[in-house]
Amino acid sequence: MSIDIDDEAGSDLLIHFSSAVRFINNGLYPPGSGAESDRRAGTEEERSQDDGSSPGGVFVHCAMGVSRSVSCVIAYLLYKYPHRFGGKQYTSSATSAAERRRTSKDAVQKALQLVRRERSVAGPNSGFMRQLELWWEMGCPADDDSSVERHPVYQKWLYDRMLEENRSVRMAPETEHIRFEDEVEQEKESVEAGKPDGKEVRCKKCRRILATPKFVVSHTPTESEEPSNCAHVFVDTLSWMRPALEGGALEGRLSCPNTKCGASVGRFAWQGLQCSCRQWVVPAFSLNRSRVDEVAPRRTNAPAIRQPPGHNSSL
Repeated sequence: MSIDIDDEAGSDLLIHFSSAVRFINNGLYPPGSGAESDRRAGTEEERSQDDGSSPGGVFVHCAMGVSRSVSCVIAYLLYKYPHRFGGKQYTSSATSAAERRRTSKDAVQKALQLVRRERSVAGPNSGFMRQLELWWEMGCPADDDSSVERHPVYQKWLYDRMLEENRSVRMAPETEHIRFEDEVEQEKESVEAGKPDGKEVRCKKCRRILATPKFVVSHTPTESEEPSNCAHVFVDTLSWMRPALEGGALEGRLSCPNTKCGASVGRFAWQGLQCSCRQWVVPAFSLNRSRVDEVAPRRTNAPAIRQPPGHNSSL
């Protein structure tokens, strides 16, 4: 198997991981050899006792044996032995998207250290390290060659790369290429059960909901200040912003989508905005805290309360 890719941080090696790890696995455990073809299907105890022996072998190499080949080996280790790097179980139902995201850096570093025991010069470039973190966050999908390409995390990563390229030439993305997060089909295996913690953001004037908790973008203040004290609430790109973004402007005003209101609620800037806490958010879709209200989401599944006989339910 040959992967034609340059050893550059901007190169997309992630899209090749699915085919690479399956190729490696088939080489180590050839079909019909009598060896277990995919030990990931076993129990955690069985996997933890695996001594790594196999009837086959695979030579993974690149020009220097430092970055590209090492990245593919790490991708395989994360795929084959997730329990060794912090994965409780490989099924997405047991390991949440949030936990995979939280443990991605640590998992990749542990796998790199394991490779360095045998090859001390191993060191993928920063771009490949980030792609390995995404690979872990995605759950190392390798059912077929297009498993990564179909994954929402990969599609979001490609979108962010496109925005970065546009920013470098000071251009707003074309309208048809803008990703409105509330219109994007959510990744079923990565959606957390229940509502995310947080508050809804509503227009202070008409109370129209502008963003639910899952579309609020968190940011870490650079000063010793709580995010709640910041002057801005940053949110994802949402479909109600479409009229403001259609003109192709790099920055502009955001107005309440309620046609009977139309109050100015914030601004956008594809190049990014600096919050009052001095933290930069890029790209930035900012709602001014003085013009919105933050309230706890309404509970739609609250149990009904039975009233005693003769009680006036209207009170």
